[in-house]
Amino acid sequence: MDKFDQHIIQCLKDNARASNSEIARSVGLSRSAVTERIRKLESSGEIQGYQVMLKTPDTLVSAYFLLTFERPCCEEITEQLRFLAEVKSVHSISGDIDMVVRVDAASMNRINEVRSHIETFHNLRRIMTCTVLKEYYSAADPV
Repeated sequence: MDKFDQHIIQCLKDNARASNSEIARSVGLSRSAVTERIRKLESSGEIQGYQVMLKTPDTLVSAYFLLTFERPCCEEITEQLRFLAEVKSVHSISGDIDMVVRVDAASMNRINEVRSHIETFHNLRRIMTCTVLKEYYSAADPV
C-alpha cells in the first residue's frame, strides 16, 4: 500500500460517501486511477466494507462488564452476547479477567437487565461492572 492508497483510505474514513472525483482531486490522481485503486483495496480486503454510524443519544448509559469463567468458553459466550442489541463490543483478554463486554443502553435499568441476563450464563465465576462516567474519546469520533 503506497501513499496514494493511504490518502484514499483517509479520504474514505473522513467521508465514505465522497465521490471518486472528489477523492481524485484530493489525492492528485485521475478519477479512473482512484476507482481502480479502491477496487483493488476492496478486493485485497484492506477495505472490508462501509457502514453508517448513527449519532448516539446523550442520554445513553455505558458500562463495561468484566467476566471471569470457570473454564475457557469465550467463543460460546460471544455467540450468546451477539443477540443483545446493547452489546457493542466483546473482547477476550489475558490475565485474571477472561472477557470485557461493552454495553450501551438507554437506562441504568437496562444495563442491570443485561447484567442479569449475563449472570445466567453457565460457567460464569465472576462479573464486575464498571459504569462509564464520561467518554473523552472514541475512535468513531471525527478528529
